[in-house]
Amino acid sequence: MSTSVVLSVTPRDPLDPDRFTGEVPADIAAALAAAGQPPPPGLWCPRNGPVRLLFQLSGPDRVAAGQRLVDEMSFMEYEADLSLSP
Repeated sequence: MSTSVVLSVTPRDPLDPDRFTGEVPADIAAALAAAGQPPPPGLWCPRNGPVRLLFQLSGPDRVAAGQRLVDEMSFMEYEADLSLSP
């Protein structure tokens, strides 16, 4: 059974989900590329709070890569977390 790993990041500038073009901030895209992860995001639009970017991580080390990316996003002053599901 494979574990699904999703990185969730709150961008610094608020996103309008109706006008989102799929563009990811350059520093986030660079961190994902350095970790060998695909950049196309999904969006999460909670009832309360800002719209967040969602990245489905892949590869055999996706959990470790996700943990490193959360640390890196926090260092870059983004709010980020990791979701794991079986």
